Amino acid sequence: MSAAPLAEPRTSPVFPIADMSLSRLLHLLSLLLAAVTAVLVARTSVQEWRLWQQATWGARAVARLQADLLVAERISFERGPANALLGADRQPPDPERLRALAEARARSDAALHDLAALLAEEPLPQMPGADEYARSMALALASARALVDAAIAQPQHQRSDGQVQASVNAMVALVPLLTPLTNTLAQVARQAQPTLEGRLQTLRLAADLREQTGLLGSLFTSALAGRRPFTDDERQAIERACGRISTLQSLLEQRLGHGEVPDALAARWADVQRGYFEEARERLVVPVVTAGRGPGPYPWTAAQFADRYVPRLTLIVALRDALQDDLQAQAAATHRAARRSLALVAAASVSLVLLTGYLLLTLQRRVLRPLGQITDALQALARNELDAPLPRVTANDEGAAVVRAVRALQQQTQARQALERERDDLIDQLRAQSLTDALTGLPNRRAFFEDAAQRMALAQRQGFEIAVAMLDVDAFKAFNDRAGHTAGDAALRTVAAAMRAALRTEDLAARYGGEEFVMLFAPCPPDQALPLAERVRAAIAATPVPLPDGGTAALTASLGVAVSGSSGTDLEQLLSAADEALYRAKRAGRNRVMQAEDFAAALE
Repeated sequence: MSAAPLAEPRTSPVFPIADMSLSRLLHLLSLLLAAVTAVLVARTSVQEWRLWQQATWGARAVARLQADLLVAERISFERGPANALLGADRQPPDPERLRALAEARARSDAALHDLAALLAEEPLPQMPGADEYARSMALALASARALVDAAIAQPQHQRSDGQVQASVNAMVALVPLLTPLTNTLAQVARQAQPTLEGRLQTLRLAADLREQTGLLGSLFTSALAGRRPFTDDERQAIERACGRISTLQSLLEQRLGHGEVPDALAARWADVQRGYFEEARERLVVPVVTAGRGPGPYPWTAAQFADRYVPRLTLIVALRDALQDDLQAQAAATHRAARRSLALVAAASVSLVLLTGYLLLTLQRRVLRPLGQITDALQALARNELDAPLPRVTANDEGAAVVRAVRALQQQTQARQALERERDDLIDQLRAQSLTDALTGLPNRRAFFEDAAQRMALAQRQGFEIAVAMLDVDAFKAFNDRAGHTAGDAALRTVAAAMRAALRTEDLAARYGGEEFVMLFAPCPPDQALPLAERVRAAIAATPVPLPDGGTAALTASLGVAVSGSSGTDLEQLLSAADEALYRAKRAGRNRVMQAEDFAAALE
């Protein structure tokens, strides 16, 4: 039998911690402690700075939203004196009414100018070209005013009902033009300061109430001026406005009609309930509606009704102003709190650095040096040298203090972990509820699968065909490495925008992941799938990507298409077929569209 091989001797690592002296180990741990402290201080300071910056953005967003709502209110208020002149029978028009209209227009122009200035100060990434809204609104407002002025210049017996109705409709159509901008500004404010969500919703409800009540008064103008019953269209519009006003009253009552609301807001809401809903609606609106539905006659002319009705709307304006003040105060308070927190964290960070330095110095003086003395004393004792000096000590039971400190630290850690778990659960819930890709604004992958599953089921029930297209941005990694992540993000947003512009309203597009996108064409006959995908490819190729240096770049995309008629009605199967076609398009030279069933033809 052969002898067993001898075991190789074990070697110590280059820096054996076990063989390191305690003094050197404590020095190393001290350096590590200093490094960890520096990292924690830097990270905490950056987080607090971001919170302060977010609060600053929130305050700016609230200011822009308030300016937008003020424009809507000013334009809505302008309809009052305009309607009064449209329904007046005096010629030439009453100078006082003309002066009131001129003043209302001046206020509208001033509000629009202020909004344009705020939008020009800081672009909205969520809505490129938002500053164009002010100019578009100015043009639309000038066009509507021209119709009003033309109608007012006509004597009443020459002023046709259609001319009055066209003037009223032109003014009524202005406020809805602001809706996309209003929604975007409210979204920005919510994202910057989520705590303002409830106040933002209440403010928008009050602004909508002012618009709907003003709209209701405008809907009466043509019928009152012509001394005629309501038309069917007018009756339906009035019923819709009245229903919307009742709904808004109920929603505002839920928010403002309980004891937790500040006294100022509760008082304003009580004024609205009493001054508009109990008086104006019952004593002014109901008689006009009753007369307009029947044979008449109306109790007032259009001008008389406007003189009585419009002043009542100032109560709603006062409520909206109070809500704006409350919202602005909350935003300012959040901003101040974030600034205080940032200052406290900065002070605490400096204190922590100083404390760490003091701790290291104390460790050197009160632990390392005495430990060395104790070591020398023990070694001397081993050599039977009994006269070695020992460090001075004081009798103190620190064990109990350590236990209490550890127990307190454990409780604090448990409490912190519980809060962290609640935070993580909340983040998971929010993430699970989120169905939108934050960068491109398109539905995300989860949203696509949920929507696509419903459309696939509908296609199977109704018997129409669908198509799936996979899209990959060509050479995106090289572009991202070359132009930078900012340009890469802009490129993905540009691709998403080009896809939305090229697709039909019934199609579904989503970001699949990275630079990959997916589309569902439903319904889609087989001969339309390839042209639709080609239209998307051409739109992306024709859309320049903005670069940080002010220039532009061009990107292309490759697409793979699979049609349910040839690739089956299973979504995973369609995606797999489209993905295979996509990679064939990549291998064939990129910037092209290939269809799954074209594989045999591509081989030829």
